Amino acid sequence: MRLRPRRLAAPLLALALAATGLGALGLGTAAPAAALGNGNALTPPMGWNSWNSLGTEVTEEQVVQTIDFMASNGLVSAGYTTVTVDDGWSLGHRDGQSTDFVRTPSGSMQLYDAAGHPVAGTDGTGDDPTSGHLVPRPDHFPAQTVDGRTVNGIQYLAQYAHAKGMKLGLYATDSYETCQMHPGSLGHESVDAADFVSWGVDFVKYDDCPYGPPITGPDGHDYSTQGEGKELTRSVYARVQTFQRALDAASAAQGRPEVTLSVSAQPAHTGVPYLLDPADPARTDPVVQAAGTAPFSAPGYAPTGVWCGQVANLCRIGGDRDSELDGVLWNGQLRTALEYPGNVRPGSWNDLDMMFTGWNDVYGLYGSTDTCPCHKPFTDDESRTETSVLAMLAAPLISGADLRTAAQSRHSADGATWSTGIGASSLAVLRNADVIRIDQDALARPATLVGAAPASGTAPVVLERPLANGDTAVLLVNQDPATPRPIGAGLGALGLTGGFTYQELWTGATGTIAAGGTVGGGTVAPHGVALYRLTPRTGTAPAVVGDGKYHALGAGGTGGPVLEVSGTCSAPLGSVADVNTWWPTHTSEQWTFTANPDGTVRISDDCDTATHVHTVLAAGTSAGNSAYLLDYAPGNPWQEWRVDRNAATGALSITNVATGLALDAGGGAAGSTVTTEAVDGAAAGQGWTVAS
Repeated sequence: MRLRPRRLAAPLLALALAATGLGALGLGTAAPAAALGNGNALTPPMGWNSWNSLGTEVTEEQVVQTIDFMASNGLVSAGYTTVTVDDGWSLGHRDGQSTDFVRTPSGSMQLYDAAGHPVAGTDGTGDDPTSGHLVPRPDHFPAQTVDGRTVNGIQYLAQYAHAKGMKLGLYATDSYETCQMHPGSLGHESVDAADFVSWGVDFVKYDDCPYGPPITGPDGHDYSTQGEGKELTRSVYARVQTFQRALDAASAAQGRPEVTLSVSAQPAHTGVPYLLDPADPARTDPVVQAAGTAPFSAPGYAPTGVWCGQVANLCRIGGDRDSELDGVLWNGQLRTALEYPGNVRPGSWNDLDMMFTGWNDVYGLYGSTDTCPCHKPFTDDESRTETSVLAMLAAPLISGADLRTAAQSRHSADGATWSTGIGASSLAVLRNADVIRIDQDALARPATLVGAAPASGTAPVVLERPLANGDTAVLLVNQDPATPRPIGAGLGALGLTGGFTYQELWTGATGTIAAGGTVGGGTVAPHGVALYRLTPRTGTAPAVVGDGKYHALGAGGTGGPVLEVSGTCSAPLGSVADVNTWWPTHTSEQWTFTANPDGTVRISDDCDTATHVHTVLAAGTSAGNSAYLLDYAPGNPWQEWRVDRNAATGALSITNVATGLALDAGGGAAGSTVTTEAVDGAAAGQGWTVAS
């Protein structure tokens, strides 16, 4: 096998938030774009894709072998349930033709005008001459007889996967051709979507490969290769949306579940401004428009990380990766993923391409007949690093390794014989249940960078991710490929107060960290990681937690005001909290601290009126947002807090679970709104005292 061509690349009402139980958006923060909402991919999908190991010559037999291997080696039970057949599965023409379509010298499909004359298509005109249905390659995906009925090879694989408790994915593109020059779905969306649904396909990987000559615009600008015909007049956004709607329509018409859609358009092409259809939906979509339009780009174009979650469940945010770990570190897709956290939520995930954990060189015997660094298999440390980074970012876990036995994956070339099958240690990495739980965490909040950006591609990186049960995941990454480095992160730098127990998720090591202590601090191997799950220590909460009594909570160091429902108990639901003069008879200034089953705390007022009946304190999403009062929604992390007592001063620190921000009285003047701010042990407004 030789190198294959690389692919071308306002405020929301608190009442409404309470009703949905979805958490809190602070005043002045913009709501993220709505997720696709088809009910699929509520956690990051996990599975396998054929491309990295089997390429365009993938066969039905190989996919069956992969399904069997995954089922019998604990991958399906671990959550890897989708197997996807990538590019190369179809014939080079649709069934309306008997020969493959004509290509231009630049590799693009030859388009024609209404009279049947060939056109260049670079002015946005031209028709696709193909018609009919996509056909699985009969030599690679032969038809089978199942229960007396003949089905094509893709239908057979879908039924085979379903029988094993798995799902089948299939590849298509929003362009005239696939990346490997098979027929694409542009202009055939309804036909292809209906076929895929009828075949039992559960998941579609939708790519974008516009072939064509470089385009120089009338403005003299070199727009490079952007495609031809409708590829130039319709944005990637519009083309994906058309196919997604076709899938939904086909599912509804056939009474089948909706299909999960994964967009592999990476990055979005710049577009040709003067050719974009005036009615293109990207021109009016508020999320796309808010991102702005770069010079020489079509109006409304923006990276997939901005808009993709509105029209698809998975969104590629960068180019293709190879087996060099840098592709998933700071100088690769890690930095890009951190730029687009708003695209991450149930039903929408930033995709960092297929995993190379356990992948072995398919082009030759590495180190002997093939020495390209881009084909060097990962070390075990690098496999743990890749998997950890993806888990912290809530990214899909889609293996590109050869998930077959050593005998099934044997190769011979240039006098060498070798197997590309995954090894036992790599399988153990993929099956690590504790790491998978981080990736699949229900809070669906990706990690953030701790501290300043690394000064170089070899400098350490620290990531922090809040988890749904109040725990915190912390990843220490040694980006240096050659030198072990000591890496640690202080709890203060992580915005965490109080003490914690921890588990390092690769070694299984456990221990405790005292308040103000450090996570890690030991030596991390070259290109290695340490991944910690921190749990607030039991016994560190003050006596008021769980005592069933109501207490006044004084803003310590600010002169005596106490926490209250602003406007007292008669104020509307969703009112902010403030600090005000203490009146022992005011129930709006009385609070109870109830321990939740996961060890977090909910803080409820003593109001019992038409508008406030023991409502709970909630946080906004960002530093500086007001704290306010909502009806209780169990499991809502914006309504959950960590309450710790400083043993030296007796002051309480109150930190929100969802944001890691501390409840802060600011200067403490009577009537001052209480906000959540970055944890600062020296901030007087973050020290609270029990006044009664």
